Amino acid sequence: MNELRRISFEVFGKDMTLDRLSKQINLRVGSTGISAPAIDNISEEYWKSLSGLPKLMDQGDGMKSLIGLLLPLLTSAYPIVFIDEPEAFLHPPQAMALGRILGEQAREKEIQVVLATHDRNLISGLLQSEADMSIVRLERSQDDETTAHQLNVGDLKEIWDDPVLRYSNVLDGLFHKAVILAEAERDCRFYSSALAEFEPKGELSMLPGDILFVPSGGKDGLPRLARILKSVSVPVVASPDLDILNDRGKVRTLVEAMGGDWYRVRNDYDKATSEFRQPREAVEISHVLAALNGTFFSRQGEKFTAAVRQEFMIQLRSKGNPWAPLKEYGELAFRGNPKAAQDMLNKLDSMGIVAVRVGELERFTPQLGVSKGPAWLPAAIASNGHKSDAARRHVASLVAASQVSPQPDGRGV
Repeated sequence: MNELRRISFEVFGKDMTLDRLSKQINLRVGSTGISAPAIDNISEEYWKSLSGLPKLMDQGDGMKSLIGLLLPLLTSAYPIVFIDEPEAFLHPPQAMALGRILGEQAREKEIQVVLATHDRNLISGLLQSEADMSIVRLERSQDDETTAHQLNVGDLKEIWDDPVLRYSNVLDGLFHKAVILAEAERDCRFYSSALAEFEPKGELSMLPGDILFVPSGGKDGLPRLARILKSVSVPVVASPDLDILNDRGKVRTLVEAMGGDWYRVRNDYDKATSEFRQPREAVEISHVLAALNGTFFSRQGEKFTAAVRQEFMIQLRSKGNPWAPLKEYGELAFRGNPKAAQDMLNKLDSMGIVAVRVGELERFTPQLGVSKGPAWLPAAIASNGHKSDAARRHVASLVAASQVSPQPDGRGV
């Protein structure tokens, strides 16, 4: 009873009292504030205080389901316990707390808990408990056949040990038909908006709600998340900016993480990018003056904000950088060997790596007055940039790639 009271107060902020005096033994929510007397010496004061507490059976479904679930777990010694969707009536923080409690009980009582869930908060709570655990993803085909895929525990711990991933929505990917990885949160929000507003609705082979967009925290995070999700056969698509091509090692790492064959694309990559792999031109004073003029000519009288400074630095860095046209002009920047470039991009698409062919996110709205910073996304949505032909083509390619992305190399299947 003390353990149940502790859990109730921890999850709901309310005490729990066992009522042995009514016709039926009940649990009541709250505390009498009076020490329980001997059963044969009940005072009127205690009885009135006890009977004034609300019964557990009169509470909301969340409290009733959680306490009802924990009672047999706390009071019995079953070696194996089966639980079906315990988060059904719980708010996210309560579901996380329940997961942690279940993990702690399993560890302390040395029992095995087998549960079915669709809730990442419950999984997060289980991870908090540090109990030994395994996740099996069930995938049902259109022929009503179910396939099980077990997630590698080491991969799961990798997510949990990363402070960025721990509080991201990557675990939700276990419950979606496809996951699309983008570099940042605003990329995800823009593509998600474009997918939700896609017209005509019936043209896509997958419903928008079946797809989850997950930020990777930059290009370096794409391979790691791809490997983890693909280990349980979640269809994954990576959507980096086109300037990922300026680092051969990053491209190869991502290709291999996606289950692709680097040697299929290597020759096309070398041919397509040879024009950019030239020694960088030294930055001259004229370049600095040009960047200053390009940034401030139309902004006279404005304050020198962080966003303005960032735009200036971007323009300055682009001077003398042979890779800069990739972000500014996208696939149109390939002038030396456009055929090899198209072959390379198409092969990457087939591997589930759909690079932003317009260059970078902001190039979906080149006419927008706001080019960078937090103001870009709301301005882009307000101007219907997410409904543009370029955005429409990109999300259509993302959805198509999610259905043809290569399977992992057998690990975890």
